[in-house]
Amino acid sequence: MNIATNVQLRWNSTGETVAGILGQPGFAANQSFAPFGLAIDYKNTLYIAEYIGNRVQRWLMGASAGTTVAGQANGTTGANLSYLSFPAGILIDSDDNLYIADSGNLRVLFWPKNATSGQLIAGTGKRTKKLCLNFCTTLIV
Repeated sequence: MNIATNVQLRWNSTGETVAGILGQPGFAANQSFAPFGLAIDYKNTLYIAEYIGNRVQRWLMGASAGTTVAGQANGTTGANLSYLSFPAGILIDSDDNLYIADSGNLRVLFWPKNATSGQLIAGTGKRTKKLCLNFCTTLIV
């Protein structure tokens, strides 16, 4: 096994916008609204959980617009399994299925690839004074 030595990491001080339009939040396919959680798959496709946008967008490398893959494209929030409310964290597995921390609904959803709704895998989706799911803001695997 070869182990890299003398690795030097450098910060690109200029940055580059790879998804959305700088300073223009919104619900159009080329916009993003409060990107909060990120995941990237083995094909370098970027998945963005939009906290205020109440959706997950998929951005292919070099694309000028994203595609809504979870939640509603227009950003409508809701509690049924085809809607999201303040998604805060996201993971993607090797089969392109999503795991979404749906923080506003106090739940974690499994969202199969190409599905129009998710499946509840943690939490109840019901708010109570005593219920607080800390893992809804950060998914740890």
